[in-house]
Amino acid sequence: MFAAIKRLIGAPRAAGREADTLAAWARSEGHQFKRVKDGRGGGFVAEAAAGWRVEWGASQRPYISGHELRFRCDTGLPPDVQMMLLSKALAQTLETDVFSRYTNAMQTQVDHTLPEEMRWLAMHQRVSLAASPVLARRFALFCNAEEVAGTWLDDGMLSALDEAAANWWSDALLLVLTLNRGMLTLRMSGDGLEDTQLRLVAPLFERAAKRCRTVAKA
Repeated sequence: MFAAIKRLIGAPRAAGREADTLAAWARSEGHQFKRVKDGRGGGFVAEAAAGWRVEWGASQRPYISGHELRFRCDTGLPPDVQMMLLSKALAQTLETDVFSRYTNAMQTQVDHTLPEEMRWLAMHQRVSLAASPVLARRFALFCNAEEVAGTWLDDGMLSALDEAAANWWSDALLLVLTLNRGMLTLRMSGDGLEDTQLRLVAPLFERAAKRCRTVAKA
């Protein structure tokens, strides 16, 4: 009971800190910042002139507790192309969760109530990351259109991912990059949002989005 009251009292102050962090970063980068309301308590959005946006609000995925930070961009790629990049450590965690759900429920078919990312682990082909030993050892890329994924991973994209893996994208970091219905989305925890987090993740997402748009126009 007291824990519940503490959470209720603390929530507005926490949201205020997150808003201040996101707003300050958005101003420094020249992005538009606004508060949004929805049925889940609302959140905050920063919109970049380049056509991508950052959203902070209640988590939309069961594997991210609390609040979620989302980077999103419409890429122009065909809506049926599906792609996902994540660490092997996180992939194993999600696979274990899926297996546990199936075992406990004695299911034999794909559960469509699961998030798309968790279903893709079983549905889609793993794409080779042999061009980068660092990525091949620590990350997994899944896609239903291997040619698109291979084209997206040009030298510049591989270099950016290598740099992220070497400096901040650790095995323990809960971060998932997906492409679905033409929308590129990066999801990670939004609790304890920091300016450093935004300044590290945003450039990687912007490069990934720009590369997707280039592939779409090819």
